[in-house]
Parts: sequence; structure tokens; C-alpha cells
Amino acid sequence: MKKDRAIFKGGFILKYTLLGSLGNIGRVVVPALVNAGNDVTVISSNSKRSEQIREVGAQPAIGNMADSKFLANQFEGADAVYLMVATRPSDSIFEDTEKQGRVFAEAIKRSGVKNVVDLSSIGANNPQAGVLYAYHWIEDQLKELEDVNVAFIRPVGFYSNLYANINTIRADHAIYSNIPETITQRWAAPQDIAAVVLKLLQHVPVGTSVHYVYSDAFSTQKFIETLQDTLSMPDLHFVSISDEQAEQSMVDRGVSKKLAQLFIKMSELERHPEKLYADLDNQTTNIGEVKLADFVKAFSVAYQDQNNGPHANTLVDQ
Repeated sequence: MKKDRAIFKGGFILKYTLLGSLGNIGRVVVPALVNAGNDVTVISSNSKRSEQIREVGAQPAIGNMADSKFLANQFEGADAVYLMVATRPSDSIFEDTEKQGRVFAEAIKRSGVKNVVDLSSIGANNPQAGVLYAYHWIEDQLKELEDVNVAFIRPVGFYSNLYANINTIRADHAIYSNIPETITQRWAAPQDIAAVVLKLLQHVPVGTSVHYVYSDAFSTQKFIETLQDTLSMPDLHFVSISDEQAEQSMVDRGVSKKLAQLFIKMSELERHPEKLYADLDNQTTNIGEVKLADFVKAFSVAYQDQNNGPHANTLVDQ
């Protein structure tokens, strides 16, 4: 870290620049960095977020995430930067993420920043991971940077993805999936991911490093059993559907066939957790504090609030 900063409480004020506005990760990380006395800039593409960013003590920078010059100007002088895919990919998700990776790499080179934390994903290293493999385009380009420390955070699926089941639970008292209900899957809470982001920003390991994050592991069967009690819905049950049915459901919701097929390929890997989580079990893994019992409480609130409750935020559900 640089040492040419003003002194604050016996230490140095560090400068951080973060993408992602005040989303699920930023709303935790940004206040923590500010409260520690640091100089924090938050990049957003939405000018309406400016006041909210100022309210937490950070400086807003509004611009285009595809503009490498804009990003380089914001990165310049930062002790560490936090990257994430801040724009919604189109149907050509691989091409889009490759382009975003080039933008990130160019901005880092221009700015001279030496410490980077990048939010990637499980599956970024696996060509069989379908849509998740898109993240490798960003990782690969950041790995090529010379004399830059880069920490990749690869969380598993977000708990919030499970909110996608609310409508069928209401309508049919059922959860539909092409992944067998007995398979144990791992899930991550944003606050647990944010804790890892914060830790790494404050001390980016030398070189290139990979850090996995998950909060809990459970099967859909266990999820249903827990919801049966929490929602007072003893007849809540699982309905197995085929890959073809799952793909058609996505297409019916406006997802392109090409993108839907990538999600199906991801599902195929999810049916083999020993393959999906193989690298996770061999790398640095952070196990969070938000467990199934905690998430189910939030799920119950979302279920009861039909208009303003939390919702799934995957490409399929946007």
C-alpha cells in the first residue's frame, strides 16, 4: 500500500475506488471503509445514486462502465480498487464479459493501480459451467497484468436466487427444478461476500489469488422442509422438470434460446457438485455466518410482501 497519505488516527488514510454503487456488496463495504477513516470513491452509472453515496460519506463518480478512460481517471491514486460486472450482459454474454475485461485491464494499466479485488464467480475456471464460465474472460485478462496484485472472489450462488421460487410456492405450493431435490448445493449471502471483499481490500495478497465464499450448504429437500414449518405450508413439495421444460420456461420469460441453453449447461454441472465445487475444496474458502435458518426468515418476509419484498436478480429474473 502507498505511504504518501495524510495521517489519520496514527495510521494512513487509504484511498479506495469501488464499482457496483451501493448494491448488495457496496452497502456493507463502503460504510465500513468510510468509518475507518478512508477516502472512498464509489462508481455508479446512475446519477440518482449520487446523494445516497454522499450520505454514507463516500464520493460519487458517475460514468460509463465501458469507458476505460473514465475508469482510469477514477482508479488513479487508489491504493486498491474493487471490480465487478456492473452492466447487465446481453444475449452474447461471453463477448460482453470479454469486452468488459479488456476495459478493466486497460483502465488499470492507465491508472497505475497496483491492488485489485475482483468479484468473479464459482465456475469461472470450468468450461463446463455454462453461463458462469463467462467470468473467465475477465479473470484471464486481469491475470496478464504485470506487477499488479489481483484477488479473485468466487462466491457460489446467491441466496437471493431462491426468491425465484416465490411465485410457484404461492400458486402451486411447489418448487420446480431440473436439479434433483436431494443434491446438496452451496449458497452465499451478500453480507458474507462483503466481509471477504472488505478483508481483501484492506490487504490484497501479493500476486494472483483465488478466494471462494459460501455461507451454507443444503439440498432443496432441506429447504422445502424448513419452509414447510416457516410458512405453515405442510403440503409444499418438489416437482422435477426436464432440461427441456426448464429451457422453455426461460424462453417464455423473454430469455433468448442461446442464453437459456447456457443456463441449462450450468444446471448440468450443478447436478454434479463434486465437479462444480472441486476447485473450491482445494483453494482458500471463506465460510460465512448467514445460515439456512437465517435466510428462511428473510424468505418468509419476502413471501408475505407481494409488492416490495426482495426478489431474485439473476439474468433470467431481471
